[in-house]
Amino acid sequence: MFAFFLFALGAIVGSFLNVCIWRVPRGESVTEPPSHCPKCDTRLKPLDLVPIVSQVMLRARCRYCGSKISWRYAGIETLTGILFVLAGINNDGFAGNWWDGSFGGQALHWIQLAQWLLAISCLIVIFWVDYETFLIPMTAALLLGMAGVGAEAIRVLVLGQSVVPSQISAVDVLPAPLPQSLVVMVLTAGVLWVFRALASLALRQEAMGFGDIFLTAGIAANLGWSSTVLTFAFLSVTVGALAGLGMKIPRGARAWLWARRGATTSTRSRVARRLFWHALRKPVPFGPMLAVGAILAMLYGARINTAYMNWANPETSQAQTSQAQLYRSRQLTDLRQAPNADVKTISIILW
Repeated sequence: MFAFFLFALGAIVGSFLNVCIWRVPRGESVTEPPSHCPKCDTRLKPLDLVPIVSQVMLRARCRYCGSKISWRYAGIETLTGILFVLAGINNDGFAGNWWDGSFGGQALHWIQLAQWLLAISCLIVIFWVDYETFLIPMTAALLLGMAGVGAEAIRVLVLGQSVVPSQISAVDVLPAPLPQSLVVMVLTAGVLWVFRALASLALRQEAMGFGDIFLTAGIAANLGWSSTVLTFAFLSVTVGALAGLGMKIPRGARAWLWARRGATTSTRSRVARRLFWHALRKPVPFGPMLAVGAILAMLYGARINTAYMNWANPETSQAQTSQAQLYRSRQLTDLRQAPNADVKTISIILW
């Protein structure tokens, strides 16, 4: 089944992403030396490198020295496999029984799937590296932007797809049409650059890192010139607010309780308050929030936009739904009357 193939591919890619997450922040090569145990430095054999399975069979311990292996490695491999499957499910090219790999067969859909898989891989690396080090790996951010620009370049130069002009309220942004991925990437980077300069001037400290600017520009290149970019911004801010509260409030509560137990009676309340506010002021990396928002917008942005439009304009959405149902019924009627109609084709239309 095609779903199993995507999951297996994601697990294999996730194993390589684990290498990138460990070595990139340390300035090491991702290809040399070969995979080895960080404790005993023993080179791992192919049997030790089977994604997910090897760690489960070895009970998360090194075969040679017995040191513990973090379950995060198998978790990242599993997560990558699941996200690869979701990328396939949400690709418009699938039709009929998706689990049997009934792919539409159009090159545009394969290019979009490859673009999504590469973008998801980059975002996973960025998520974990920034979470641990507060630094966004520029190689992954640049590769993310290249995925969006490169996919559109293939669609335009190889497949002959026309360049759609970038518009705001039916007004052309540029006098000549340019690739949307390139336009939205440059425009996003420019806007954030100006915002960073003004916010840093107002706060008298760095308000946003350069890595966040490059990351957001790369994400915008993959989402394209559409309302999905706004959905990504909304999801990133929402995820960031929820994650920030979820991380800072328990951290402040632990600091408060520790101070209440350890400080003397006369200074207990004052020390507890200071530690509580100090814990709340500790920074939280924003890169992981951008990565989560990007993946959600990439996979479900169109559905979120449609659900919002249906909620905001119920009358318009009902009219569009009626027109779609009428067109679908006419298409099905014409197909049934065709002399060479088969059950599989009709089931695809019904699906």
